Amino acid sequence: MLNSLFEKSTNIKRSVPDTMEHVLRAMVARSANGVVSVAPGIAKRILEELNFPTQRRIDPSRVYDKRHAIIKGDWVEGHAITFTELPDGRLWLVDGQHRLTAISENDSPVPVTIRIVKVDTESEARHFYAGFDQKKSVRTDKQILDAVGIAAENGLSSRMANAVYAAAPLLLNRLEPVSGSVGIKKNPDMFLQHNKLEIVQEWSKEAREYEQIIKPAKKGLIVTMRTPGVLAVALYTLRHQPAMARQFWSGVAENDGLRKNDPRATLISDLLTRALSTGSIRQKVQQPALAWNAFAEGRDLKIIKCLDGAAITLHGTPLAKGRAA
Repeated sequence: MLNSLFEKSTNIKRSVPDTMEHVLRAMVARSANGVVSVAPGIAKRILEELNFPTQRRIDPSRVYDKRHAIIKGDWVEGHAITFTELPDGRLWLVDGQHRLTAISENDSPVPVTIRIVKVDTESEARHFYAGFDQKKSVRTDKQILDAVGIAAENGLSSRMANAVYAAAPLLLNRLEPVSGSVGIKKNPDMFLQHNKLEIVQEWSKEAREYEQIIKPAKKGLIVTMRTPGVLAVALYTLRHQPAMARQFWSGVAENDGLRKNDPRATLISDLLTRALSTGSIRQKVQQPALAWNAFAEGRDLKIIKCLDGAAITLHGTPLAKGRAA
């Protein structure tokens, strides 16, 4: 009672906390079609309080370009600065940090379009953030995977998650590479970000095992064992012939006293002597596939010959020679 009378007599009103979320929503609510005038101080607060948790580093050259556009009058307000709204009301800036940085360094407010997209989970927000791939702002595979948190979610190191992501088009196409602009245009689904992220999750069990298997390998060898062609073959064999695959890939990684012409020894030699930058991606798949087939069939292998146009087969798997597609 006393508190109520005191508030009434002193004209004190209880106000909503002045959080940046509240300020931003109020600005949008008063705006026309989401276009608001953002002052330098507000832009700075948004970056400090609402930026995406694992946002990439600022690129000074991109900030300079935005500042130049503001000064010269070439600024485009219709390119939305986008936030995700989480179920608990938090807002995350998922696209626009370079534009807001430029505004924070300006002398006066700048008109921008604000878009707020509601999401059901933090995971959905992370995938939304990862989806902003523009020609002048293409996020690297690592930035995408770090944003989504897929490595930790699936028990993989960041390096292995990146490797599986790079090998995804092969795993999506039964190890057959798709290359060239014409091939990519005909098979766009194999290069879509969400499809590649699903592949990392789908093959995470085999990837975790492979990561442990290759640990004993020396630096030069382990790098080649994570390349897309070798990795795709390894994951495929671990899924369809796990016992034999463990023996094969452990032997390659450990490289401990393998006899001459053992397919694993021949593969090691080929991996270490064939330059990573030479040969087509198809040859990089054929290379481990030929060694695997010889090992699985109990044959010696003196040399690895990758023939253009030869079918990619894997003994004991759905890609075995003669098996229907």
